[in-house]
Amino acid sequence: MNTENPKISVVMSVYNGEKYLKEAVDSILNQSFKDFEFIIINDGSTDGSKEILENYKDERIRLFNNQNQGLIGSLNEAIGYSRGEYIARMDADDISLPERLEKQISFMESKKIVLCGSWAEVIDSIGNTIKHYIYPPIGSKKIRLYSIIHCPFIHPSVMFRKEIFEKVGGYKSYKNIEDYELWTRIIYKNDTDNIPEELIKYRIHDNQITKKNKSEMRVKGFFVRSLALWRFVFRF
Repeated sequence: MNTENPKISVVMSVYNGEKYLKEAVDSILNQSFKDFEFIIINDGSTDGSKEILENYKDERIRLFNNQNQGLIGSLNEAIGYSRGEYIARMDADDISLPERLEKQISFMESKKIVLCGSWAEVIDSIGNTIKHYIYPPIGSKKIRLYSIIHCPFIHPSVMFRKEIFEKVGGYKSYKNIEDYELWTRIIYKNDTDNIPEELIKYRIHDNQITKKNKSEMRVKGFFVRSLALWRFVFRF
């Protein structure tokens, strides 16, 4: 592992995530691909998240304990600290399968794409499978079309080139749909894809942001879908 210039920077924001945090962190530290740093923003947690994170002594972890600023600010900050050529997202309640990073970096470099996600297995609060897969679309053309009606990537499954993230201006102030809006600034002028394989376990539980903010997300989702259509037509 190159600690000065790792190939991949994994970024994760944590806010009161103690229940699933260790399982999420361990799933990254146990990856088959080793050349990465793991940037974790503790976003003002008031539970035991800080203590759990500070117990790790792995040199790949770079922990920042901050006052609460929300997911968008935390992710932009984490990526600002990153030294990797590639950025991999991770959430504090999900699980990355052991070969996730290895398969994604190989896939991206062989296909010369700027962004890729994967399929996912859906699990409940205690880790039981409740839906075998989430199937995002495969191939740039299908991803562009799909974006007009729905978000084409599972956020915690994505890996993207840091260069493209900086070029389009990072995450903007679209709370709870910040990922969807970001993808619309990338996919129409660049090649992207999803790996047709479950590389993460995506957890559904009562404290999940997407579950707690469904009504707000529907309204904002309509706006982003309209924006996606505009960008699809005019390649804006």
